[in-house]
Amino acid sequence: MKNPSLLFLWSMISEIIRNSTNNLDVIVDEPGDLQINTNEGRPFVRVRIQRTHVGIYLQPLCYYPEVLPQSLLERKTGKGTLRFRNEEDDLLSEISSLIEACLTLIGHY
Repeated sequence: MKNPSLLFLWSMISEIIRNSTNNLDVIVDEPGDLQINTNEGRPFVRVRIQRTHVGIYLQPLCYYPEVLPQSLLERKTGKGTLRFRNEEDDLLSEISSLIEACLTLIGHY
């Protein structure tokens, strides 16, 4: 884990994602690293603690960037990457709806 001070934020984000993806396969679930794949074995989402942020790496966003809500554009830093830096971020509440939208894309990427 690159930055233990972000463990609480990682835990919050991971819980949101776990609750939204309960039918998918959890591949890695260690402090600071959560990886969930589709039932077909394709990567779906990974949540990792980095040096200065907690990154959400969402595979469907790479293929369908239009699924990202306008409000989360300011957190987007790569094709399928979102960065969060603190647990008071108002945009954390948008994660579950984004995950639900991405779940509908399974099998299309």
